[in-house]
Amino acid sequence: MRTVRKTTMLAVASVAALLGAVASAGTANAATMVEPRGCSAGNFCFYNNAEYNDGPGQLSGNNANFTVFSHPSCQTHTWNDCISSVYNHGTSGLGVNVYRDANYSGAVFCVPDNVAYAYLPAAYPYTLGLIPLNDSISSNKWTTDC
Repeated sequence: MRTVRKTTMLAVASVAALLGAVASAGTANAATMVEPRGCSAGNFCFYNNAEYNDGPGQLSGNNANFTVFSHPSCQTHTWNDCISSVYNHGTSGLGVNVYRDANYSGAVFCVPDNVAYAYLPAAYPYTLGLIPLNDSISSNKWTTDC
C-alpha cells in the first residue's frame, strides 16, 4: 500500500511539473503589448531575429510576396521566410494575417492590432506543430477577422 501511494505521489508530481513547463513555454510565446523600437505608426513590422532584433521591415498595405523586399542578413537576401518576431503597429484597428505562402495562401496566423510577438509561436494554429511559424512568412493581408 505504501509503495502504491508513493508511486502515485511521484506520478502526480511529474504531471504537475510537466504542466508547469508547458505553461511556461506557452507564456514565452504569448503576445505582448510591448512597443518595439523603430516601428512607425500604421505599419506591420517584422524582424529577422527574436526579441525585435535585425529590422524592422515595415509594410503598411497588403503584400502578396515578400521576395520583393530585400534584407541582406536573411539567407535568401529577402524578407521571405526570414521573420522571427512581429509587431502590428496599425492605427486602423485591423489585424494582420501572415501567410506561409505567397499570394495569401497556405497556413495563416493573425497578429491583432497593437500586439507584438517577441518570439513567434512554435507553429501555425491548428497544425499540431507540423508547420513552423518562425522563418516561414511569405505574404500579409490586413483583416477584421483577428
